[in-house]
Amino acid sequence: MRYTLLFFDFQLQFARRLAERLDLPLPDALLHYTTFSKTLEHRDWQEFAETVVRVPHATEWIYQYYLEQRLPDPTSEDTKYEGNPLFGCFTYRVRDTTIIRVHFMKNDGLSTHPLSRERMEARKDELCQMFSYIKQHIPAAQTVLGNSWMYHLEAYRRLYPPSYTAQLPMSDEAELQFLAFWGQCFDYAWNPKPAITNTILERLEHVTQPDQVRWCFPYQILQPQCPITDFYTYYGIE
Repeated sequence: MRYTLLFFDFQLQFARRLAERLDLPLPDALLHYTTFSKTLEHRDWQEFAETVVRVPHATEWIYQYYLEQRLPDPTSEDTKYEGNPLFGCFTYRVRDTTIIRVHFMKNDGLSTHPLSRERMEARKDELCQMFSYIKQHIPAAQTVLGNSWMYHLEAYRRLYPPSYTAQLPMSDEAELQFLAFWGQCFDYAWNPKPAITNTILERLEHVTQPDQVRWCFPYQILQPQCPITDFYTYYGIE
């Protein structure tokens, strides 16, 4: 889970180029078009952003700021993360009392890819445990609603009931402040993927309007959904 210096460096590079393209103040570009406002805890955004603009080595300053306030990474044995139940690589949030949002993180404890075919059954077991817990503790839950770029990946979709991923509508929102969108730019060690990041920067050179920014990214956020009972049936939860 620990982000790398390059995780912040690429987003800062993107924000600087975008600010030039759209004639935006850099603090505005950082606020609306990077994950900084979500991944960094700061009491005063304006003070933070003005410091980024002012300091000579901004990436190094941001990274040190992050290291000083980051939470410890979870382990594969942990049962909670940030106060929420944790099931290996998965946790969830409840929205509007009836909607379950699944969240994935690299928390395998092994050096293999967490979505590899070799680890597929382990991931399904974690999802089975999580939805068993949800059925027991959140009886009002009715729907599972996804919200991530990761549903473009067959290795991720195959973990879920076929009815859940049968339709993959695209989100109406760009959500450029969230890892659900930005995660596509980085590998599982949080280093930039050159094939994607280079494409994004190339496309950025043709942007003339704010509503064009999201289309610099190869993958948009997809939002599958289905009744939660499909999950109970798929994982054999009584």
